[in-house]
Amino acid sequence: MKKFKYRGYDAAAVEQVGTLEAENYSEAYAALNYQGVTVVKLEPTGANPAQVVENFLLKLQLGGQWRSVFFRELGVMLGVMTLHESLRTLAGANKNQPSEKILTNLAAAVGEGQSFAAALSRYELIFGGDTIQSVEIGEASGNLQDVTVSLAAQLERNYSTEKKVRGAMYYPAFVLLAACAAAVVLVNVTLPMFESFFAQQGNDLPFVTLILLRGGKFLAEHWLLIVTATVLGIATCAAVVREVEGVRFFVDTLKLKTKLLREVELRNFFGRLSFLLESGVTLDEAIRLCAAASKNLRVRKILSDIKFSVERGASLGAMVAKEKFPPLYVGLIVTGEAGGELVGMLRQCESMADFEVEEILRTLPAKAEIFGTLLAGLIVATLVFAVMLPILDTTSLF
Repeated sequence: MKKFKYRGYDAAAVEQVGTLEAENYSEAYAALNYQGVTVVKLEPTGANPAQVVENFLLKLQLGGQWRSVFFRELGVMLGVMTLHESLRTLAGANKNQPSEKILTNLAAAVGEGQSFAAALSRYELIFGGDTIQSVEIGEASGNLQDVTVSLAAQLERNYSTEKKVRGAMYYPAFVLLAACAAAVVLVNVTLPMFESFFAQQGNDLPFVTLILLRGGKFLAEHWLLIVTATVLGIATCAAVVREVEGVRFFVDTLKLKTKLLREVELRNFFGRLSFLLESGVTLDEAIRLCAAASKNLRVRKILSDIKFSVERGASLGAMVAKEKFPPLYVGLIVTGEAGGELVGMLRQCESMADFEVEEILRTLPAKAEIFGTLLAGLIVATLVFAVMLPILDTTSLF
């Protein structure tokens, strides 16, 4: 018997969270369905390392654009057939492709009566928790087709943003790599010659040169230990950030200090909120769902506070102003509430946030080049200084 943890809602729309034992996913889902629980998320309590590795490799094979293409195709097909038929058709169209297994399993799970969000939760590493939450919203509101179309657009924008950020990092990374290669050659080839010469003359190398020389030798002799320690350190830090809520909250707060990440969060929030309100969801429930869909704990805290106040009669405009949203967005939201056009103003906020993201990305390559060049120049200047000092000292010996 395997243990599964689940999250769902009962007939009274009260959230139910817990664990149960079952032989497989199908039996676990059937047991919860019998209890009257609408399953939102269902997964084994202990992560299966083999399954995690398999999903990670699948994610690499699929590429960054696959999710947006999948939801785009699904949105088109939902206009003419059921969800189960759509997934079966897509699985058949992807024969001998990495995505065939995922689509086949999704079709089988939906065919057994599971919700689409619960079926996707088996592949959370591939689809992402925020995407699954958005699908849950679509199923709950009866607008799954519109959600898939909206998701496709959002995933395309996010993929484009990630691709542009990675592209901007190529030049400074190459420059720094070249500077590091030059440092390795100088420290391990050039500087030892000076050390030998000065030793014969009975003199010591300059302090800066000696530090670089000793540091280079230490790195050359213990590189494996250093690499291992670095990898373990990074893995430990990542695990701490992921598992310790206080640390993760602090890191997520720092992320929002970066304008690009902040504008991306705002773009996603305005897009989700406008869609939910357009679908007939109440404002407080829409804000709750937006909070649940965000990966950022700080954003979740802010939206939870806004929801709490809105439930008690506060206006959305007053609350976003209190939480120090950018003044331009606050003005649009206040105007939208006063004029009864909140959805339209939220759409305008989404467009403006998207424009801000594109403007930041447009100037990012130039800024990255300047930063990379300055850092590489500092490395090269240090190396030149370390080489020139012993040369100058050598001339003074004669």
